[in-house]
Amino acid sequence: MNKETSMQQELVEIRRHLHQNPEVGMDLPATKKFVWQKLVEYGYEPQACGEMGITCTIGQGERVFLLRGDMDALPLTEDNDLPFRSVNGAMHACGHDMHTTMLLGAAKILKERESELKGTVKLLFQPGEEILQGAKDCIDAGVLENPKVDAGAMIHVFPFKDLPLGNVFVAPAGTFMASADWFEIKVQGVGSHGSMPEVSIDPINVATKIYDALQTLSAREISSAERFVLTIGEFVGGTPGSSNVIPNSAFMKGTLRTLKEEVRQQIKKRMVEISEAIGQAFGAKVTIDFTNGCCSNEIDQAVTETVKAGLENVFPSNVLGKAPLALPMMGSEDFGEISHRIPTTTMFITVADTELMLHNPKIVFDESVLNFGSNVYVEAALAYFESV
Repeated sequence: MNKETSMQQELVEIRRHLHQNPEVGMDLPATKKFVWQKLVEYGYEPQACGEMGITCTIGQGERVFLLRGDMDALPLTEDNDLPFRSVNGAMHACGHDMHTTMLLGAAKILKERESELKGTVKLLFQPGEEILQGAKDCIDAGVLENPKVDAGAMIHVFPFKDLPLGNVFVAPAGTFMASADWFEIKVQGVGSHGSMPEVSIDPINVATKIYDALQTLSAREISSAERFVLTIGEFVGGTPGSSNVIPNSAFMKGTLRTLKEEVRQQIKKRMVEISEAIGQAFGAKVTIDFTNGCCSNEIDQAVTETVKAGLENVFPSNVLGKAPLALPMMGSEDFGEISHRIPTTTMFITVADTELMLHNPKIVFDESVLNFGSNVYVEAALAYFESV
């Protein structure tokens, strides 16, 4: 068995363990322990980073390049026939098990190629990406300091219909992915019997007025030249079976995604003003809370051009020259928080020829790309060091 085949087999074993034992959000004790032990096995001295993150370094020199892999899964029941599918009610439907595995593979390769490093690589195994908390937590814990990070990169696997597996797309300069804000709007009214609405303050009535008003932001308040998405994904009012009861309260939950920070802040301000004013007009108390959020993912021109050129040199047939999807994406990545603090790039790897999208409970990712992904991480860092 040659070295590359052996490496691929090892990565498949790691990935299947992670896939079969997914953990969600910031609560990843088993995942953290597993990754930590692998890093020790590979000769690293891992350190805790925030609540559940792990970081370690390799190499020497003043220039420091960050490689990030996220570790958390989704609260989603897996629905496929994989022999190693998850059965605990969570699922790596976004491919974070692939990212963690690839970064562990990169860690092993970097140890073997340590003499080639002309700088320091900092590895970050990050929790809580799906809930937009992990990157901020790691930043607050000092991941970009000691040693101070100069630039960085992330990988995300992605399904592309009719594209060969094992290709890499390096994001172009500029805004690549939207910011995201999760919000909750609570309407407190006064309940009553369904026959006596005049003695109530109907929270469902108020909530529907707020819902309609928020949709006019794109039509009447924000320029049509600006792209943003405001979605109400949950609307709750009343109790099932209680059709003759006006409830005391109702609430909505949703997401806001924007491409420009000034537009983001303008819309959030107007959401609060509109919601509270409508509540006041109808005599209800309305509160709006922005619970989780992350900045847009910004791509630095120098870093992305350097990384792409380096990958084209090593993988001349595997680097996509044209974007395989519409840009900028309205999806979000909490790596955006890092991209607003240091110059970064983002790389997508083709991992499934399917029309199914990420977060689908039936999606299956092809493990044949694991070793390739590990080497993409490594070559991105090497390319950066060669350029400075």
